[in-house]
Amino acid sequence: MSDLIGQSLGRYHILEQLGEGGMAIVYKAYDTRLETDVAVKVIRTENILPSVLERALKRFEREAKALAKLTHPNIVKVMDYGDHEGKPYLVLPYLPGGTLKEKLGKPIPWQEAIQILLPIAEALDYAHSQNMVHRDVKPANILLTERGQPMLTDFGIAKVLDVEETMDLTGTSAAVGTPEYMAPEQATAKTADHRADIYALGIVLYEMITGRKPYSADTPMAVLIMHARDPLPRPSKFVSGIPVAVEKVLIKALAKSPDDRYQSMVEMVTALERLFGGKRSESSKVNRPQKKEKKPKPEKISSQRNWDYKRVAPFVIFTGLALAAVIGFPKLISQPENTPKPILTQTKEIIPEPSITTTVTAKPSATATKNITPTATPLPEEISDIDLVGNAIPMRFVPAGDFIMGSDDWYDDEKPAHQVYVDDYYIDQYEVTNALFAACAESGTCQSPHYPNGFDISEYANHPVNYITWGQAKIYCEWRGADLPTEAQWEKAARGTDGRTYPWGEGLDCSKANYTPENLIPCVGETREVGVYDGGKSPYGVYDLAGNVWEYVNGWYDAYPGNTDIKYNYGEMNRVIRGGAYTHHSNGPRSSLRGYVGGQVVYVGFRCAKDAP
Repeated sequence: MSDLIGQSLGRYHILEQLGEGGMAIVYKAYDTRLETDVAVKVIRTENILPSVLERALKRFEREAKALAKLTHPNIVKVMDYGDHEGKPYLVLPYLPGGTLKEKLGKPIPWQEAIQILLPIAEALDYAHSQNMVHRDVKPANILLTERGQPMLTDFGIAKVLDVEETMDLTGTSAAVGTPEYMAPEQATAKTADHRADIYALGIVLYEMITGRKPYSADTPMAVLIMHARDPLPRPSKFVSGIPVAVEKVLIKALAKSPDDRYQSMVEMVTALERLFGGKRSESSKVNRPQKKEKKPKPEKISSQRNWDYKRVAPFVIFTGLALAAVIGFPKLISQPENTPKPILTQTKEIIPEPSITTTVTAKPSATATKNITPTATPLPEEISDIDLVGNAIPMRFVPAGDFIMGSDDWYDDEKPAHQVYVDDYYIDQYEVTNALFAACAESGTCQSPHYPNGFDISEYANHPVNYITWGQAKIYCEWRGADLPTEAQWEKAARGTDGRTYPWGEGLDCSKANYTPENLIPCVGETREVGVYDGGKSPYGVYDLAGNVWEYVNGWYDAYPGNTDIKYNYGEMNRVIRGGAYTHHSNGPRSSLRGYVGGQVVYVGFRCAKDAP
C-alpha cells in the first residue's frame, strides 16, 4: 500500500509511511480541513477472504464507532474513520515522540518504569469499564508525546464485550495478540477477558525493569507454549536490587491462571502505587540522599480579617496517601511567628459548613499582544490571610493588576505571551490535602476518590488529595464557599508580574520542588506533605505551585486568544491542569506549562480561590 503516498483518502493527504505491521500500515497525513498533521492507519485487507470481507468491513465500522467513544488522556483518540476503495482506515492524532519499544533494550529503574506505566494501567481500566479489552498491549502500542506522556493505541483489534462479539468471523474463539505478550488463555485459544490485558501489562513492566522479555524462543508457537507452561523467571535473576514487593506484583500479574491474577486493573494500579506512593517497606524505598526540609513558618500578618462562622468540630481523618491534618477553628486569628500548625483531634460529628455564594473571575478577557516586557511592579511584602468557613485554611492575597500569561518560547498551547488583568483575589496557600477533602466527604457533600491512592493511610493525611475528577474538586471548593482558580489566577499566583519561569524565579533543584530531575532519579518518588518547600514559594507566599501534583483550574483546555493553532483536543472535552507533578522532569514545574485531562487521573489535585471582598 506504499502507492498511497501522495494520494488523498477523503480530506487526508498521505505524506509518508510511519510504520507497518501485520494488520495495518500507518501513514503521516495532512488534514486539509483542520490544516494539521494526523496519522492514518490503513487496515490490511489482502489476507481477508472475499467471502467474509463485507462482514469484516461492517465489523470494522462498528468497532471504529465504539473506539471513537473512548475518551481518556492516555488513550489515542480516534478522530475519524473511513473506507478507501475497500481499504478501511482510522484517523488518529499524529504523535512524533516515538514508541515505548524504541526506549527499551536495557533495564529501566523500577520507579521510572512504574511511573511510565501507571497512566497506561489507568487507561486500560477506563477501557474495561467501557466493555473494551485491548488484547494486544505491548511497547509498540504505547506511543509517547513530545512531552513524554504515554498514550495507548491500536485498540483496532479490541472487541466489544457482548454476545455477538465473543466469537470471530469464522465462529471460533479468536487468539488475537503478539506472542511475546499473550496471556496463556490467549495462547491456548481459550476465551480471554480483561485479565489478559493485566497479564500483557505485567509482561511490559517485566521487560522494562529487566531489559528482557520473560519468554523468548525461535518460533511464535514455542513462545506461546512457554507462556502456557513455563514458570516465570524471577526478575531478580537478571537485575539485582529489585525489591521483593516489586517481584510480588509481577508474579501476581503474570499468574498462569486468570483467577490468580489481579482481578481488575484497579487492583493492579493500587498495588503499583503502593510500591512507592503509599506506605513502603524499607526494601522498596529509593536509596538516595534526602535534604532535610524545614517546615514552613506562618508569616507575619499586618492586617487581619475576622470571619465569624459556625464552629466546626476539629477532627482527624485517616486517609490514604496523606498525613493526619487538622481543621476546625471558630474564626481566623493571625498566628505569631514560630507558632506550630494545629493538629486535628478526632471526633465523630462534623457540622456542615455554611455556604458563601461567590465566584472567581478574571477580567477583562485576555488580549494577545506582541513584544510584551515583564513589569517590575513591587509585590506586597505583607499579605493578609483569611480564614474561609472557619477551618483555619490559609489563603494568600493577590492584588489586582496586569501580568504576563503564557510563553512564546515553549509549546504551542502556551503561545502567545499576552497581558491579562485579574481583580483582587485570595488563593489557598497550600494544595488541598487528603484530610481536608475527607472532611467534605464525611459531611456527605464530596465523593471520595475512585482510587483511594492513600486515602486510607494515616501518615499521608497532609499530602495533597489526588485521583479525583474536576467536578469533585469544584464541589469541594464550593462547599468551602470558594471556587477553583481560573487559569489566569493560578498563573499569576505562580509567576507574579515579572514573567519568571518558576514560582521562586529561575533555576530548579530538589530543595525547591517535588519533581523528577533530568537524571530520572525522583526528588522524593511520591507525593509529599504540603508546605515543605520554603525556597519554592511564589511571590505571594503560595507553596507547591511547582511539582507534587498537577492542579485543576477553572476552564476548558483551549487556545489562548491570538493563537490560531488548531489541536484536536481543544474545546469542551478536556480540563486544564497546571504545575506539573512529582513524576515530571524540569519542564513540568514551569509556571506557564499547560496540561490537560479528561477524567480521574493520578497525580492531579487542586487548590481553591476566592474573590476578595
